[in-house]
Amino acid sequence: MDIGELFLNVMSEFYENDSRARTFGTDTELYHSEIHMLQCISENPELHISGLARLLGVTRGAASQTARRLERKGMIVKRASPDDNKKVVLQMTRKGQTAATSHKNAHEKYNALISDILSGSDAAQLQFLTDFLIRFKQSIKKE
Repeated sequence: MDIGELFLNVMSEFYENDSRARTFGTDTELYHSEIHMLQCISENPELHISGLARLLGVTRGAASQTARRLERKGMIVKRASPDDNKKVVLQMTRKGQTAATSHKNAHEKYNALISDILSGSDAAQLQFLTDFLIRFKQSIKKE
């Protein structure tokens, strides 16, 4: 197996694992877009739909749709902004906070795993890997 094929297999395996619905410490399944929205709300309290859409790089319509699903699942509540009654802000429920914390912990485990794997690498190896990943990401964005 060559490096390109191995890399694509690893990415595919990660994507399949990451795209599956999970409960993140709750009794409710959440999909990729939902948990990432919860994480964004957790890190940016008092955010309104437009700001959330900008941060996530999605349309206002997509953000509104995901927020409605999260509200139905009991992860967030919508309320009037304390600064502007015309704007609606999203607030995490206890259940939503549990899911966001669980998701953050999962990311920290991945980061620890990667750090452990790379711990024996020298500066040149790390720079090569960093450069490769940056160039690969840029190439994907161009397509």
